[in-house]
Amino acid sequence: MSLIAGGAPLPLILDAIVRGVEADHPDMVCSILLVDASGQHLLHGAAPNLPAVYTQAIDGVAIGPSAGSCGTAAYTGGRIVVADIQTDPLWDAFKHLARDAGLASCWSEPILGAGNRLLGTFAMYHRTVREPTADDLGDILAAAHLAAIAIERKEALDALAISQVRAERATASAQALARDFETLFTVSQDLLGIADADGALINLNPSWETVLGYRLDQLIGTPFLDLLHPDDVESAVAVSPRLQVSGEAHDAVIRCRCADGTYKHIEFHVRASDHRVFCVGRDVTEHIQAEAELRAAKAEAEAANRAKSDFLANMSHEVRTPLNGVIGIVDALARTELSSDQREMIALIQGSGSTLERLVSDFLDVAKVEAGQLELEIREFDLEGVLRGVLEIARIRADAKGLAFRVDYGPSARGSLLGDSVRIRQIIDNLLSNAVKFTNDGEVSVRIEVLEAAAADEPTRLSVEVRDTGVGFDSTTATPFERFSQTDNTITRRFGGTGLGLTIVKALVEAMGGEIQAESRPGAGAVFSIVIPLARSLPLADYDERLAGALASGLLPDVLADIDIGRPLRILLAEDNPTNQKVVELLLAPFGVALTIVENGELAVQAFTENPFDLVLMDMQMPVMDGLAATQALRDYERNNPERARVPIAMLSANAMEHHRLAAAKAGADLHIAKPVTALALLTGIEHALATTLGDEEPVSNSA
Repeated sequence: MSLIAGGAPLPLILDAIVRGVEADHPDMVCSILLVDASGQHLLHGAAPNLPAVYTQAIDGVAIGPSAGSCGTAAYTGGRIVVADIQTDPLWDAFKHLARDAGLASCWSEPILGAGNRLLGTFAMYHRTVREPTADDLGDILAAAHLAAIAIERKEALDALAISQVRAERATASAQALARDFETLFTVSQDLLGIADADGALINLNPSWETVLGYRLDQLIGTPFLDLLHPDDVESAVAVSPRLQVSGEAHDAVIRCRCADGTYKHIEFHVRASDHRVFCVGRDVTEHIQAEAELRAAKAEAEAANRAKSDFLANMSHEVRTPLNGVIGIVDALARTELSSDQREMIALIQGSGSTLERLVSDFLDVAKVEAGQLELEIREFDLEGVLRGVLEIARIRADAKGLAFRVDYGPSARGSLLGDSVRIRQIIDNLLSNAVKFTNDGEVSVRIEVLEAAAADEPTRLSVEVRDTGVGFDSTTATPFERFSQTDNTITRRFGGTGLGLTIVKALVEAMGGEIQAESRPGAGAVFSIVIPLARSLPLADYDERLAGALASGLLPDVLADIDIGRPLRILLAEDNPTNQKVVELLLAPFGVALTIVENGELAVQAFTENPFDLVLMDMQMPVMDGLAATQALRDYERNNPERARVPIAMLSANAMEHHRLAAAKAGADLHIAKPVTALALLTGIEHALATTLGDEEPVSNSA
């Protein structure tokens, strides 16, 4: 008991217990076995006078119903008395060990702790066969009880030591965490703060002083609401009850008063917990100011862009109007008797006029791309019909330069497709024009394919590859699709151009959901490939069947059919520009047209109500009454006078943007013919207009 009270090691205490019992019973030896951590085996505890061979043999003996006196006592939880080891079946597995050790009898008491928890066994061995006396049983019970006290005290001390270590570690960890938190609280550039339930500030980090300019001792104890801009107090007060009830975090940007009287925008993240309000704030004054400046800059840029678009639209009209006169008069002049020198000069003027018209169109297209106003007109078209003219023009250009020109159609490159045929022609025309322009020797080739959909959810795709043997460029460094970009400065001097064509092509291809690629090497030509998704409006087999039937019956008309209604065409021209009046007059004169010319929309309405006409050519911008208002007036007159047949109206205008064409159609025009016009464009438009009226078809848009 003195050893136990003094905290001696457990092995020493157990050894003392065994020796004390043996001292009272000189003819006996004792042992203590302890339960291992698994509770399935007994381990050596103390047996100072048992043979070492025996002690080692039973160390780790399994607890069970037939495991000698100790193993069985541990199994049953009760005392086991064996008077004759050699005859008792409990010792069958161990009787040879007992015989060799000179042990004849054994009785074992389980060592039980609180709640009858098994801690081990205490055993007494005698060298003769005998039963225990009452004193023997009292001593073994007392020894087992004493051993239980020692073992449980040792366990308690061990647990206490572990608990103390854990407590020390927890305390050290808490102290380190507190130091880390204090460091983080101090060095954070954000405003960290704690307020009580009433909103008074009770703990703040130094950033409050840095951002707002107050000393911390001036702020501690101050109600947070006192720092707010008067206009922000109401919203902050409204949030406070929700914080206390829900415990949810709340974000808000509020204005806080600085020490110098100015205000800063602070973005706060706030949460309430345990009658405290915790907040993290960040100065976003510069960010908000930058956003405001960005919005202002954006508004300014949008205004400038609108002004630019208006300027381009107006300049388009101003440029196209005189250009129309130049091209129209030259076109009419070209059909008169001229000397060879005069015809050569006319050809030069026509070429320059076409180039100027192309430049104006390119600038307008780029303006629409930049403004996001590039719109597509999806209609059914015949692929070969759309490409025929573009390819023929490219062939003529190639022939003029002595270049070979080859066109290859894939096996399914035909049929009726849905898409913007005008833009598709523009794309291919740009690519072919570049190929011919930048090629001095060799050839230009075109490969056209329609790639059928591999699966039901995939689109049909139009693939066009334009290949040339021209000057080429370094595709690893050049940027052919950027505005005003060409391979080097000498290109512009040698070949001309603005560098806008490929920019427009790329924008058009991507607007259609397609892709464009370019491959080239300097001096080795270039390859431009486009792939555009285009749905078939008619299965290829049905298209082939319909085409075969039309060919067999001879129903396919010429592209430009003769206009013959048995009398001269009666055409009303509303045009304020004298030059443009003369152009149209010259272009239509060879066809015996009865042309009436008026100078504004009001006179056009008057002439229309007084005389019958087969067609009206209406300029869009005129004094007194513009073309849109005049067109609307003509349609109103027709509705009020149903006995008058509907007359087709064609807008003959320099206003060539998409919204101009839409406005014309909304006013009642049947088609739009963009200035400057040639005889071919004008006559094609007249033919379309008359065909539309006579055949009661959908209105046609012609921007030739």
